[in-house]
Amino acid sequence: MQTMENSKLQEDLLREFKEEKELINAQLALLDPLAVSLRKPVAARIWNSLLLVAFEALSWLGIATVISFCVIRDKVYPFYILARMRSQGAKLGFSDRDMNNLYNSVIVFSVIICILLFIIARNLAKIRKKNNILQMAGKTIKTVVGEQLKRKAAINTIDQRHFGILEPLPIPETKATEVLNPGH
Repeated sequence: MQTMENSKLQEDLLREFKEEKELINAQLALLDPLAVSLRKPVAARIWNSLLLVAFEALSWLGIATVISFCVIRDKVYPFYILARMRSQGAKLGFSDRDMNNLYNSVIVFSVIICILLFIIARNLAKIRKKNNILQMAGKTIKTVVGEQLKRKAAINTIDQRHFGILEPLPIPETKATEVLNPGH
């Protein structure tokens, strides 16, 4: 009875060992290409990050410039003419309504530009944050793949020790007239 329980235990352990081996191979097949694709050289990562920060800063600077323009537009060169035309439009033959519409259209365009720059700045910030998350995910996946490779090596060692077999290495087919290059 004891030997029957031992054989069942042994069968269960062997089945579990084979399933773990298959699981690790499947996980490595999924994770390794992902880790490779997420890896980026440090210089490229820093360059991308600097570009995103620079463009985000330019967007915020553009917003500040547009807001300050709205405040001082009556004193800036071509736009102070609009303020003069608005007050003296009747003398030039334009209605007050047309002059007010022209004057206010500059404000509307400034607000539209401000909104668009704000959207660009927020999207650049989101991209920068997502890049940081992807970098962290790449490091984590690289660590997980390393641990899985260690586990796979341990399982292969156990497999070779107890079963004496490893997956056979493929032997390249050669023609009889071909001479193999030992340095290649």
